[in-house]
Amino acid sequence: MKYQVLLRGENFELNWEGKIKNLGFFTTRCVKADSIEDAENKAVQLIQNDEWLKSALIEKSEYSPMVYMEEISQAKWWKRVGGKGYTFWEMGNE
Repeated sequence: MKYQVLLRGENFELNWEGKIKNLGFFTTRCVKADSIEDAENKAVQLIQNDEWLKSALIEKSEYSPMVYMEEISQAKWWKRVGGKGYTFWEMGNE
């Protein structure tokens, strides 16, 4: 089955436009999977393996980055597996 998975990331300390910032993000990934749980795991793994994101992460961050599934739905069709892009926001200092 094909799934669209909306993910939320928190506490990603990134080198962003020449400054170090603690950011959160939303992103959608499309995966083929046998179950909802498998779809969630595959989508999170796409984030963990994203070379651009890994290269922007600060190595010795004081934060622990986390990825959460916000929403998942079965997709009737789409052209390719994966997906790109993030919508970032600056996290507050709670």
